[in-house]
Amino acid sequence: MQYFPELFEAMLKERGITSEEQEDFLNPDYEKLHDPLGLPDMEKARDRVIKAIKDNEHIVVFSDYDCDGLPGAIVLSDFFSRIGYENISFYIPHRHDEGFGLNLDAIKEIAERGAKLLITIDCGIAGNKEVALANQKGIDVIITDHHKPNPILPDAYAIVNQNREDSDYPFKGLCGAGVAFKLVQAVIAHESFGVKPGMEKWSLDMVAIATLSDMVPLLGENRILTRFGLSVLRKSPRPGLAALFKRMNMDQSTVSEDDITFMITPRINAASRMGVPEDAFKLLRTKDYEEAERLALHLEKINNERKGVVASLVKEAKSRIADREVIADVIVIGNPEWRPSLLGLVANSLVEEYERPAFVWGRSGDGTLKGSCRSYNGCDLFALMSLAGDEFIEFGGHTGAGGFSVTLESLTTLEEKLSQALPQLGSPTSKLEEEENLAINISDIGENLWSLVSSFAPFGMGNKKPIFKIPKAEIKLIRQFGKANEHLELTLNSNIKAISFFSSPSTYNLAPSTSSCTLLANLEKSYFRNRPELRLRIVDIMQS
Repeated sequence: MQYFPELFEAMLKERGITSEEQEDFLNPDYEKLHDPLGLPDMEKARDRVIKAIKDNEHIVVFSDYDCDGLPGAIVLSDFFSRIGYENISFYIPHRHDEGFGLNLDAIKEIAERGAKLLITIDCGIAGNKEVALANQKGIDVIITDHHKPNPILPDAYAIVNQNREDSDYPFKGLCGAGVAFKLVQAVIAHESFGVKPGMEKWSLDMVAIATLSDMVPLLGENRILTRFGLSVLRKSPRPGLAALFKRMNMDQSTVSEDDITFMITPRINAASRMGVPEDAFKLLRTKDYEEAERLALHLEKINNERKGVVASLVKEAKSRIADREVIADVIVIGNPEWRPSLLGLVANSLVEEYERPAFVWGRSGDGTLKGSCRSYNGCDLFALMSLAGDEFIEFGGHTGAGGFSVTLESLTTLEEKLSQALPQLGSPTSKLEEEENLAINISDIGENLWSLVSSFAPFGMGNKKPIFKIPKAEIKLIRQFGKANEHLELTLNSNIKAISFFSSPSTYNLAPSTSSCTLLANLEKSYFRNRPELRLRIVDIMQS
């Protein structure tokens, strides 16, 4: 029996899910993943990996340093470990000193290792010069990537990327780790190397973390990979994950998509942002519990350091923006003293504060002016940068996030050019406002409503959490909580709690005497101190 049939239909309609698509959306089926051989060059890549294994060639896996590339590298590490192949090494670039993607010095080092095959994870699509050097040194390169390619592709042995112009792969939203998983699927389907069928599914925890972390849509194949990946994650035997959960006082068996994006992702990304990406890789890869405990403690420490540095950068950026007479439709801001590795987080804060795309730049270790950009309201950043392409030395990324490098001269006109180009992208995705069709009463909040909401999970980009409208909610108590009383909690009738982190009554213009309000909120289940509790997460409050 489907409870709340009107809400159910409204939620389907809100997501554009037709009656024909309803079953696949609500009940993701692992067997309905697309054939990996449908990806461009996958057959060539598969055969080259198998040849390298059979000929005992040295393989180097070069991964990006973020929470897509690193889990993707673990997917390949898992595979080679399962088949007992040891003639392999990994290369993770230093974010500040080497920057994003392949670089010539890295290729030289990889050649010195005696590599005959180089496999990239979540990068490489723009590495034309680097691939050319690898070819000169007798190294075959398999690029696995998902970023949008430039017009001229590298001369690699194989380029596995669903976003190639010549690709007819039916799903374009895979992240880097998802593409790497597809490569593993293709290899073991053709040559099992003694591995039991289905063992690759134990790597789906990494694919789920990467997919949730990398601003790709949680639709289609990503919904399947993430739904099953979360199931694997909740019982994953990895010591590194166990140590992370223990340090964060989290119950692994109830881990949600929010726990990943707000708790796990920042700690993994902190390693590269603070200059030690190998530590996150080692944490995810280790089979030693003592090493896992040590690395988890280290990541917690550097994540706290990262928070302090980012907070000071955001404060400086907002102060400078406040001094401007007019805030442009696209914000461009930077400082040669800022480290590019932290600027994606700064851009996120500016997008939230000013509700427009933000481009934030600094100076990298080699003196280049580099930065990160973040989207707002569905703006396609890659398309936006393409329209202002002459302003950049280079740029890359996808719809939600990207990176770029610029000259000092172009910075004088970059903000103006991007703001002028923005209207050419057409109307952005409409912002979610009051949900008239998702109106509920406090009395509706219970396990039946939670069952409905959770059937639409996991939530993320392309599948946002439903926002319920609760008119005339009676307020019994308003209080602050947390170590520094930095969070807001409302106790409503029926003792339902509604919370908002880093907020106060003044955030929503609540007076001590306020007795009722119209509430816009998500429904969630908290497992704090192992006590399951349904509660509301406040989106906005309007006085009744």
